[in-house]
Amino acid sequence: MKVSIILADDHPAILEGIQAYLGKDDQFNIVDSVYNGLALLQSEAIHRADLILLDLNMPGLDGLKTLDELKNRSLKAKIIIMTNYNSPELIKDCKSKGASGYVVKSGKLELLSGIILQVLAGKPYFPILGEDQNEQGSFSYFDDFLKKHKLTKREVEIIRLVCQNLRTREIAERLYLSEFTIHTHRKNIMRKLEIGDSTVALYDFAIKNKLIMNA
Repeated sequence: MKVSIILADDHPAILEGIQAYLGKDDQFNIVDSVYNGLALLQSEAIHRADLILLDLNMPGLDGLKTLDELKNRSLKAKIIIMTNYNSPELIKDCKSKGASGYVVKSGKLELLSGIILQVLAGKPYFPILGEDQNEQGSFSYFDDFLKKHKLTKREVEIIRLVCQNLRTREIAERLYLSEFTIHTHRKNIMRKLEIGDSTVALYDFAIKNKLIMNA
């Protein structure tokens, strides 16, 4: 039987990319895709799903709050978090809330099938932070990439949030920084990458360098 999967992510490009990739594999069946936690909880497919791929940054009801709600329900579905944040604190929090896996979106999309099957086989998947990607598919920031483009980890984080179509105010709230600080970071990013003020060029850069997931 096929694995029934629900996708929950507020970025259409991410949803389309994952759906297109998993759709090529006869083992998987995408039974629903939603843009926020509330829609996930209201999905008619939630009680028959084998797996939920859940983003953390979503409007209305975010991933962590959604995890709390899912934990209180008697669901058979395993939950894998998919996020831009490579954070030990978040990983620990997600584990405590019942997640069975944690995937950083800067990783290679072709690893996702194996991670899903590993989790469904009862073997949790969580990255080893601070190490290069190993044969089991751990994820980390790429130091060589940062040095090459003279970017900081904070700037990479902001690039990913910009590529989620978040505005300066929303990014500032998400990162607990001022709008002026975010504006300054964005200005520095554009200057370092020499792409003027083009968000499209920034998005292309992010895809090319695997800062965001692409099919």
